[in-house]
Amino acid sequence: MNASRIVPVALFAAVVLAACNSETKQQLATISHTDTLRADSLSNIRKDLLEEVMTSTQFVNQINTELAKARTLAKASSTKLETNTELAQVNEERKQVLTKISHLVARLDSVQGRLASTRARVQLLSHQDSALVMQVATYEKNVSDLQQSIERQRAEFQGMIDKQTTQIATLSTAVDTLNKVRTALSDTVGQLTSEKNTAYYIVGTKDELIQKGILVAEGPKRFLVLGGRSVEPARELDPTNFTKIDRLQNRTITLPEGEYKILSRQNPTYAAPQVQKDGKIAGGLTIEQPERFWQPSRFLIIVRS
Repeated sequence: MNASRIVPVALFAAVVLAACNSETKQQLATISHTDTLRADSLSNIRKDLLEEVMTSTQFVNQINTELAKARTLAKASSTKLETNTELAQVNEERKQVLTKISHLVARLDSVQGRLASTRARVQLLSHQDSALVMQVATYEKNVSDLQQSIERQRAEFQGMIDKQTTQIATLSTAVDTLNKVRTALSDTVGQLTSEKNTAYYIVGTKDELIQKGILVAEGPKRFLVLGGRSVEPARELDPTNFTKIDRLQNRTITLPEGEYKILSRQNPTYAAPQVQKDGKIAGGLTIEQPERFWQPSRFLIIVRS
C-alpha cells in the first residue's frame, strides 16, 4: 500500500479512537455520577430511617411508661377508696393517662407512615438492598403488633374508666341520699335534744298565779267557814305562760326582791338558793344537779310569800 494513503488512514483511526475514548469517558462519568447520587440517596435514606427508628423507639418507651401508670392506677382502683372524691380523682388520672396514650399512638402512627414511605424509597432506589428492605419490613411489623396490643389495652382501660364512672355516679347518689338521711337524723336528734332539755319557770304571787290558771285550789277547806283551800299546780299547764329555758345551760334563775318558795314538784335539795332563811329563797336559785332537779316536772313554779 502506498505510504501516502496509510498515513491518512492511521490519522483517521486515531481520531476515531480518540472520539470513542472521549465518549466512553463521558458515559463512565455519567454512570459514576448516577452511582454517587444513588449512594448519597441511600445514605440519606438510611439516616432518615435511623432517625425514624430512634423516634419511634422513644414513643414506644413513653407508651410503655404510660401503660405502666395505667396498670398502677387500675391496681389502686381495686383497693377500697373511702371517699367519692378519691374515686373521682383516680378516674380523672386514668382519663389523663388514656389521653396521653392516644396522643402517643397517633404520633406512632405518623412514624409508621414515614417508615412505609422510607421503605418505598429504598425499594425504588435499590432493589438489591434486600437487607435494608427486610429490616424496615420487620420493624414495621413490630410497630403494627405494638399498635394492636396498645389498642387492646387502651380499650380495656377505657372500659375500666367507664365502669368506674358508673360506680362513682352510683356512689354519689348513695352519698347524697346518706347525707340527706344524716341531715334529717341530725335535725331530729337536735330537735329531740332541745325538747328534752327544755324547761319552764314562772315567778309570781299566789293570787297572780291562780288568776293565770297556774295554781288551782283543791281539796276541802281547812276550816268549815273561814278556812281556805290548799293550792296546787294545775293538771294542765300552758307553756306560753312560762319563761322557757335550757335546763343544762340556764342553771341560775334570778329572783326579784322578796322571799319565795317552790310550789311545784321539784326537789330543792338539788338546787342552792343565794339566800335561804326559814326555808324561804331570796336573790336567786342555782340548780346544781339539773337532771335530778327537773326530773319530777318541766314546770317550775316559784311563789312569792
